[in-house]
Amino acid sequence: MQMTATAEAGISARLLPVADLTPNSRNARTHPPEQVAQIRASIKEFGWTNPILADIDDGGIIVAGHGRRLAALEMIAADEPIKLPSGRVLPKGTVPVIDCTGWTEAQRRAYTLADNRLAETSEWDDDLLKMELSFLQDEGFVLDLTGFDAKSLEKLLADPAASTDEDPRPKLAERFGIAPFSVLNAREGWWQDRKRLWLSLGIQSEVGRGENLLKFSDTINQPNPAKRAKNGKRKAATFGQDLMRGEHVVGGVAPAGLTLGEIKMEGAPQSGTSIFDPVLCELAYRWFCPPGGVILDPFAGGSVRGIVASALGRRYVGGELRTEQVEANRTQAEKICGDPVPDWRVGDSRKIGEHCAGTEADFVFSCPPYADLEVYSDDPADLSTLGYEEFRAAYFEIIATTCALLKPDRFAAFVVGEVRDKRGRYYGFVPDTIEAFRRAGLDFYNEAILVTAAGSLPIRAGKQFEASRKLGKTHQNVLVFVKGDAKRAVEATGEVEFGEIAPVGEAAPDGDQQWGEKL
Repeated sequence: MQMTATAEAGISARLLPVADLTPNSRNARTHPPEQVAQIRASIKEFGWTNPILADIDDGGIIVAGHGRRLAALEMIAADEPIKLPSGRVLPKGTVPVIDCTGWTEAQRRAYTLADNRLAETSEWDDDLLKMELSFLQDEGFVLDLTGFDAKSLEKLLADPAASTDEDPRPKLAERFGIAPFSVLNAREGWWQDRKRLWLSLGIQSEVGRGENLLKFSDTINQPNPAKRAKNGKRKAATFGQDLMRGEHVVGGVAPAGLTLGEIKMEGAPQSGTSIFDPVLCELAYRWFCPPGGVILDPFAGGSVRGIVASALGRRYVGGELRTEQVEANRTQAEKICGDPVPDWRVGDSRKIGEHCAGTEADFVFSCPPYADLEVYSDDPADLSTLGYEEFRAAYFEIIATTCALLKPDRFAAFVVGEVRDKRGRYYGFVPDTIEAFRRAGLDFYNEAILVTAAGSLPIRAGKQFEASRKLGKTHQNVLVFVKGDAKRAVEATGEVEFGEIAPVGEAAPDGDQQWGEKL
């Protein structure tokens, strides 16, 4: 037998004439013509990706790859070239083979069974499978090449809303609210509907925070989109702050997700003040905080995170520098919340160890000030008034002090976004946040991207990119950390439970009032 080594064929594979390979008479696996046709089509599309396994010293007896041999014989008879994935055409009549000479008879016979059986014991993640098939379908790819028959493809790609079949296994979204992937899309219809339900409870997190903290120009705060677009051209050309900071803002229509624009019901004007997305807050609490657990928030700001915690049966302790903000939050909580009532405490976050002394937190969750992007007050203790280096030092101190109040084997999460300096350069706020938690003794555990509303970004992005090559920013970073052992933290958090929200005074689907679930 003439054999040649080929690096392209993979680990120690050789090119061997197909005619020199002998089918194993003990192979219990059969290959009907339609399956051989599928293998043949796959080889033509992708190349020869999997060498045949054979005992070359024992007459070339095949241990694994009988179906591939049959497909190769058909291709040779039809004068079809056999290629490697690289596109290299193999010498006619040859295929890649891995030699298993040296195996015992028992090993050969066992592997022939195992090679066929092991793949059958794996399972599919139906959500991911459907996602992959849908992608291929959208790309115009021939789905038959995936090995699924027409009937299976029809079932997998069917609209679940139109199906009458009951699937006993809950979908990822049913179990966790949304699929727990690393991209969270706040533009989705479900997210928008969920946010409207939360806001219908009466949340007004912007109250107490003042107007236009982002220092938007009159152009950006202009409620008329046409005038905003017209006036925004010169702002883009002159590198105005709203573009140089790289943060998207929203005019006229409420944003989705954590944005640097006011969140109100659709059609509400913006105030130029950021508030937190209640849906993201809900997901964070359900995913990473035990039911009935204590949430510690060193940068409380508006009322959202406290009200959502109360609604979900978690105790919330938030530190906030400004008395007027705490009073506004408490006023809202009196109207909306039952037990446990959110606990907002006035004090400098750098002294959270004092004004939150005795707190044993099950989850640290916050959205810190983005350096000087928003200026909340002229108080010297306000971090938003500091230069970045001073801000960074105080920020590290606050994270360390806060995490000291977090129980062992628990999670922490911060929602952050990059900020540009006056020259348009990123400070590196996201990596600084990660480093601060690491210095506090926590491990970096998860990262997710929150895709937020485009808002007025399409109006501004063209001029911005043309003038500066800066990309329009339409996302935030969700950073998750763990203190101690991750496995024990998961056990402490318990199973994720996701319920419905009912407006104040209306019965929830399960008969409970207001929050749609038993607390």
